[in-house]
Amino acid sequence: MFRQALMFLKVVALAVILIWPAVSRADGITENFDSLTPSLNATNVGAFTVTSGSVDVVGGALYGYLCVAPESGNCVDLNGSTGVAGQISSASLTLTPGTYILSFDLIGSQRGSATSTTVTLGSLYDQTFLLSSADVTSGIVNSTIDVGSTTIAQLIFTSNNNSNTGALLDNVSLVRTPEPGT
Repeated sequence: MFRQALMFLKVVALAVILIWPAVSRADGITENFDSLTPSLNATNVGAFTVTSGSVDVVGGALYGYLCVAPESGNCVDLNGSTGVAGQISSASLTLTPGTYILSFDLIGSQRGSATSTTVTLGSLYDQTFLLSSADVTSGIVNSTIDVGSTTIAQLIFTSNNNSNTGALLDNVSLVRTPEPGT
């Protein structure tokens, strides 16, 4: 009898170990780029990897004047210095059912050129932002995203301009809202 009870407890413990992470864990992302060293033609930008083209981390003495409010500290120029449109992608995120808040600050180039940037999160979010050079409001996003079933997706920012003047990105966040009563 003792052996059967012990075996039952082992099976229950194993089930909890296997199921608990899927129930309790939901990936997210928070990145303000301030911990990065400003650099031209970066390959990794914090929680993101450059997956095509070129991007620059700007801040301080390296074109820091471009990071105008609402940006602060460092920001990412999505076109970099090579004249090839840049794309940055997060790692694959496992989003469990629930409500998420996606927010980011995307502003115009601040250098006289209009920009076009597409932001996607798998099939959950797909928006293209057309920003004038001085636009500091149209790309400020705070969107609610409802996830109905476990979804694996990457958060991707893609510049649609081939030039040295891309939109500027800062303060990216994708977080799950707490369940009511928790």
